[in-house]
Amino acid sequence: MMTMPKPTEAHRKLARLAGEWTGNEQLSPSPWDPQGGTAIGRCHNRLVADGFVLAHDYEQERGGAVNFHGHGVFSYDRSEQSYKLHWWDSMGLGINVFKGQFEGDYTRLG
Repeated sequence: MMTMPKPTEAHRKLARLAGEWTGNEQLSPSPWDPQGGTAIGRCHNRLVADGFVLAHDYEQERGGAVNFHGHGVFSYDRSEQSYKLHWWDSMGLGINVFKGQFEGDYTRLG
C-alpha cells in the first residue's frame, strides 16, 4: 500500500484562515458601483483534501440584503513555492487565479 503524502508546514499555514469570519468593508467606486460605500463581508473557510486545500465561501451584504457571492480554493503550489487562490463569483466572469505568499498571518495575493 502506498504511503499518502502529508501536508507540509506551507500547507498547514492555510489552517490559519479556517473558520467563520465577518467584517466591515469599504468599497471604492467602480464600474459596478459608481458611488462605492460600505458592506458586511462574511467568509466560511474549511480545510479539505486532508488539509492540502482550503475551501472559501464568501457573501457580501449591503442595505440589509446579500448581493454578492464568491467561492475560492486556496492551495500551495510546491513547484512555484507560492499560494494560489482560484476564484469564481456571482459576477459570472469565469475563473480568476491569484498567487502570492503569507506575510505573518495574512496572505498577499495578486
